[in-house]
Amino acid sequence: MRATRSLMLMASIFMATLLSSVNLAEAKPSIVTASVDKNPVLADESFNLVVTANDDVDSSEFDPSPLLKDFVVGRTSVSTQTQMINFNTTRSTTWTTVLIPRKQGRFTIPAFKVDGETTQAIELMVLPVSASSSSQGRDIYVTTELDVNEAYLQQQIRYTVKLFLGKDLQRGSLANPSLANADIRQIGKDKEYNDIVDGRRYRIIERTFAIIPQQSGTFTIEGPLFEGEVVDNSRQSFGFFNRSTPVNRVGPSQKITVLPIPANYPDHWLPSDFVQVNEEWQGDTSQYHAGEPITRTITLTSIGVVEEQLPAIDSQYPSWVKTYPDQPETFTVERDNSLVAQRKESIAIIPGEAGTLVIPEVRIPWFNVLTKKTEYTVLPEKVLQILPANIQASAPLPTLPVDQADPAALSTQVNEVQQNPAEGNPSVDEKWRYISIAVLILWLVTLLAWAMQHRLAKKRQALTQPARSELADTALWGQLVKALKQSDSKQVQQTLPLWLSRISGKKHHNLAAALRQINDPSLQTAVDAMLAAQYSQTPSKWDPQALTQALQAYRPGQYQARARQVELQALYPA
Repeated sequence: MRATRSLMLMASIFMATLLSSVNLAEAKPSIVTASVDKNPVLADESFNLVVTANDDVDSSEFDPSPLLKDFVVGRTSVSTQTQMINFNTTRSTTWTTVLIPRKQGRFTIPAFKVDGETTQAIELMVLPVSASSSSQGRDIYVTTELDVNEAYLQQQIRYTVKLFLGKDLQRGSLANPSLANADIRQIGKDKEYNDIVDGRRYRIIERTFAIIPQQSGTFTIEGPLFEGEVVDNSRQSFGFFNRSTPVNRVGPSQKITVLPIPANYPDHWLPSDFVQVNEEWQGDTSQYHAGEPITRTITLTSIGVVEEQLPAIDSQYPSWVKTYPDQPETFTVERDNSLVAQRKESIAIIPGEAGTLVIPEVRIPWFNVLTKKTEYTVLPEKVLQILPANIQASAPLPTLPVDQADPAALSTQVNEVQQNPAEGNPSVDEKWRYISIAVLILWLVTLLAWAMQHRLAKKRQALTQPARSELADTALWGQLVKALKQSDSKQVQQTLPLWLSRISGKKHHNLAAALRQINDPSLQTAVDAMLAAQYSQTPSKWDPQALTQALQAYRPGQYQARARQVELQALYPA
């Protein structure tokens, strides 16, 4: 009994001691430390900043943003650890941040406050790359280069990055350089080649960027960051898996001065090395006819800019020419490590009449960044000779039969008889003499009958001429109605001038001249709607109803009755 009590007393003492140790451990204040894995470091190599707190601390307690001023801050990894030794529990939280110096010199890593505790500051020495006494620090490095140190606003700056690899690369990625208020894009594909530098062979990966600054002033282009893993032959590998070592390198920064737009430059700002404008005409320029659409395409090309920088092309045309521009096409391509921007504008031109068409020149100002002067690219004046409208032959008109003999054929037969007399004795000659007299009399009678018949045919033709004219109008109207029903605007443009010429009684060369002669605003509006639907910037489906109603006003309603009346009168020509 006494032994049992002793055991229970000892257990109580042990539990009290254990609880007190746990409470003491929990009440123990946390300790925060900071350290670096390299000191000094090279200007282009990375090192690790390790911050450790001997407690379970929230991961957001550490903020590396104060380091951004002097370092390139990479990824930050967080790990927690819990240990229990002899019933003594310890916890720790560790932050590991990859840092790369932006330049050489002496720097201070500031103190950080974590969970109410403050780390100590660290003095760090950053050495220039040339000060490295061993080649180990030069296994991998990055270089940067600018084609100019001074540029104008929105001028292309060519930025070249080279990654030198002295070891086998297992994986890696190279970021873009950074510059505030600038358009940065890669030009072309990466170049890969081998070269020997300071007696050592390197695999070199070259990448070119185009940087277009959008703000004037003096700026620093921060070098690109390379993150990767290289094969480490000094470490033991297992099986087919090679041991790799993570590496981080950053390219050196570059200073750039961006000049503003010159104060005396009043035009659209287009800084470039070269600007050119040219044109293309559809078809043979010597065979353009009035009333027919002509397609003109103007192309503006500029080197060292993007498509958004190109201005609109200001092309002028005479007032008697209708124009229907298409939507402009713009795009940017890459040629010889430079950006090349193009703008294409196509326009449909419809001359209203024949004659000389003079199209003024096109002048586009641009700023030559090489000569630092304003220059002009010019499209010369164009002179076109517009031919009269092409009037296509309409459908063959129906003809009325005319019953009449052909006296010419009869006369030919008589002449053939007279030119082939039979040769023989006098009795035969006498017989042929009587035959000739009879034939002569018959020919005279036939001639007289032909003359009377000819007079009768002329009267009949005079009476039936109005009917034939109306039949021609009816045929043209049928063609026009068919084209309107099918919404065939091209066929309407060909047939409508012919029909309007018959309505007005005057010949016209094209549709524009016919409309001017008739001078009907409603008809002009309907025709303009048809042309706009076909040649405007946004072609749409054409509704021919308005044009059909406008033409109905010029369609006489008594043509068929009048034609029938004339035909009845022709049957009784008394």
